[in-house]
Amino acid sequence: MRLEDIKYDFPKMPKEMRDMVEREVEKQVKMEQPNFGKNRRKTGRIAAASLAAVMLCGTTVFAGVGIYQMQQEKAGEHGVKVNISGSVEDAEESTDLVVETQKTLSIPNVKLEVGYLPQGMVETENGKYSFENAWNKGGVSLSFFRMDTGDDQFAVQHGDVAASEDFKANGHDAVYLQYPDLYEEDITFNQRIYVAFTDVHYVMEMYVASDVSKEEAFKIAESVKLIPTENQNDENLVVAQNWSEYQEYTDETEGVEYASRTTASKEEMKNTHTIGDSFSLGEGLSVKVSNVQVADDFGLLDDAFLDEDLRKEVDENGKLRPAAIQYVKDGGMDELSQEIKSRKAAQKLVYATIEYTNTTEREMTDVLFFAGLPRIAEMNGQMQIAEGEKPGENDEWDRAVNHNLSSFWEMTYYDIHGGERGNNYIAGIKPGETVTVHAAWLVLEEELDKLYLNLDPSGGCYEFNDSSLEAGYVDIRQK
Repeated sequence: MRLEDIKYDFPKMPKEMRDMVEREVEKQVKMEQPNFGKNRRKTGRIAAASLAAVMLCGTTVFAGVGIYQMQQEKAGEHGVKVNISGSVEDAEESTDLVVETQKTLSIPNVKLEVGYLPQGMVETENGKYSFENAWNKGGVSLSFFRMDTGDDQFAVQHGDVAASEDFKANGHDAVYLQYPDLYEEDITFNQRIYVAFTDVHYVMEMYVASDVSKEEAFKIAESVKLIPTENQNDENLVVAQNWSEYQEYTDETEGVEYASRTTASKEEMKNTHTIGDSFSLGEGLSVKVSNVQVADDFGLLDDAFLDEDLRKEVDENGKLRPAAIQYVKDGGMDELSQEIKSRKAAQKLVYATIEYTNTTEREMTDVLFFAGLPRIAEMNGQMQIAEGEKPGENDEWDRAVNHNLSSFWEMTYYDIHGGERGNNYIAGIKPGETVTVHAAWLVLEEELDKLYLNLDPSGGCYEFNDSSLEAGYVDIRQK
């Protein structure tokens, strides 16, 4: 399942944070899993000039802050514009002076304080909160814009809005948006809140999941405080994206679709392996898929490694439930998203035995392993990653959404855990030693003839890349 097929599931990460994560992931591929709660990029600094500006301008700055107002504006039947506008009615000096003063001030670093969380909700990362019984699945996620071009430059537009409302969050202007929730059994981020902190020149964008009520979301937003700080090592320091950078990125990418590499020539796929082949992953590590099995239940799995999501995939008799496939027509400024049709599709468990061997004369520690299961088929003489169902010329739907774990091509199960977070790491492999990992995925039965394994730890599932092609995919198609 591609990320763009999940309209409200994952909050869009600001460019600055995304760059930070990409750098960290690249480094951690050879070291350890990233811990986003401990690696925060420092943004901005408090300049002495800002204090001087306040002293020289007297109350002008505060008058300017007071006249800015966040508000919503209708744009079509189901579109909403959220912006911050200014007025000269209450300004102590001219608007031009107020705006110019505000733009030339240094914007302080701020730390985040959240004074209220619903019962059972805990912090999972800096600015991210979820319920303990739905860890990292829903809750709320806070991101921030630093209004370096002036508060009045903030403006965003949303379509597919089912309901919207202006409100006050502890004296700050705020806007609430709600999107259609088409599949109530899933947790999706179907709500959004914007809060204008014009006193420190930040805007908060708060993503709210469907497992949080509107009333509770308001309470959380009302409890948020941004407190100026000179301590750049504060664990609660806010990582914010400059509004100017966000606008530049938006302008550059507007109308441009991400061009993923989903085709490869047969020549590029010449390193494809079969079950039982040993091949190198580089740096003295070889790998072999020694066995692949397909089942209708979890009898092959160790119960100790079954998480709650996996357990939900079987019925009272222990058999795999069918996947629920929903066909959705996307909404816009004048219409809401809607379900066109749905169907059930049989799921299968694919279980692989993977052997990792240390071919060097030194012990390897904290060895990262990865096993993605892309669906690949030959089309027009090229090898093509199958991106799921696409609408035909006469179809009314835009997206086919699989609501079950067969939508994910990453490992949903593995029986070796290590590293700081106890995830997909082998603690140690001695020289000449072989360590066996069992990994499993849920797949649609109709996809069994398209299965390839990508064992390259720097590779992915949804597109081809040079390192994975060089190492070679493993053909485990079920004829």
